[in-house]
Amino acid sequence: MKYSNIPINKKYDYIIGGAGLSGLTLALKLYESGLLEKHTLLLIDPSDKSENDRTWSFWNKKLPKLTYLPIKNSWDNALIKSNSHNRTEDLLPYTYYNIEGIDYYNYVKNKLKDVANIEWLKDTIIEDEPHKKEVFTSSASIAYTHYFFKSHFFSDELSTLLSDKDKSDFFLWQHFLGYKIRFKEDRFKPNQFTYMDMTIPQQQGGLSFMYVLPFSENTALVEYTLFSNKLLERTAYEEMLLSYIKTEFGDDYEIEAEEYNKIPMSTKIKIDRINNVIPIGTLGGVVKASTGYSFLRNLKHATHIVNQLKRGTDNFKYPISKRHQFYDKVLINVIASQKSEGLAVFNALYKNDLKLLFKFLDEETTIWEDLKIMRSVPTWPFIKGVWASLLD
Repeated sequence: MKYSNIPINKKYDYIIGGAGLSGLTLALKLYESGLLEKHTLLLIDPSDKSENDRTWSFWNKKLPKLTYLPIKNSWDNALIKSNSHNRTEDLLPYTYYNIEGIDYYNYVKNKLKDVANIEWLKDTIIEDEPHKKEVFTSSASIAYTHYFFKSHFFSDELSTLLSDKDKSDFFLWQHFLGYKIRFKEDRFKPNQFTYMDMTIPQQQGGLSFMYVLPFSENTALVEYTLFSNKLLERTAYEEMLLSYIKTEFGDDYEIEAEEYNKIPMSTKIKIDRINNVIPIGTLGGVVKASTGYSFLRNLKHATHIVNQLKRGTDNFKYPISKRHQFYDKVLINVIASQKSEGLAVFNALYKNDLKLLFKFLDEETTIWEDLKIMRSVPTWPFIKGVWASLLD
């Protein structure tokens, strides 16, 4: 792979727009499949991905297949706190994992650095022309012969999606501020993470919780997370986060890094394929609408795309369980439209065995397991959520 200045009239077989999680994962899978032995690939991103701009977490019980990943930390025990119950749970056969963005970027770039048929253009895509198989950046017009895999919204696309969404599909942001902190003394249990602490004050019209990933006895990521349709002022996140850290752990610490971001949550936040422009990542509907988790789903989508290319077929759409997508809509509707009832539903939901919930969120449950989970939540807010999801 080389960093490139595009020669005039040069064509590529594949172009990937965006070198984030979905783009780099697809590039890696294309290389590992052998498809790039005879095909050329151009990656386009304004960044060279040399900063640690995010972290990803996921649970899995099949890690032997994923041991190549640059895992930073892992946990086998989870703590869940609410106003009605506190409990710890052994996750086995699941384990919860954390990967830092910079580690994954470097891992993929090192894998691709000696691949002759890959180039990386440090530039910004401003438009694509599906009918002419062209991509326009701020400095070039680039043609492709097969497919353009697109991972970033253009400026007007997200607002168009939100304005066009029907009333049966509410929209939320998952927005958060997290500090990686280091104490002088031991404060944490390294083998136990806090999956959700819902005992904190709730914002109007949403759900909020704290999330704690300990990396050692004295270091951890502490994150204030909200599911709501309104973002807060930066100071509001800071005040809540600092207050929680002081109350739970003390104030003798230093902030080493931070993570401040937002993720759209809706079953409508995706675009359709147009000719040979293939949406991936958030655009491709890969992010789990009710949780915001996406790491393993991006691996799954990239593998699916590569398998389609190798077969000579082109059904690149992310494989979605319609039943579980409906459940996502219900949960989002409960949070978005019912204010405090959303907290009641989540409090009840997380009284279930966390291993069953992981299976449910992985869209691997049977209908009977789904019914068991549904029976555990308050009836009336859940019925209202189902009704809102059925409206046209």
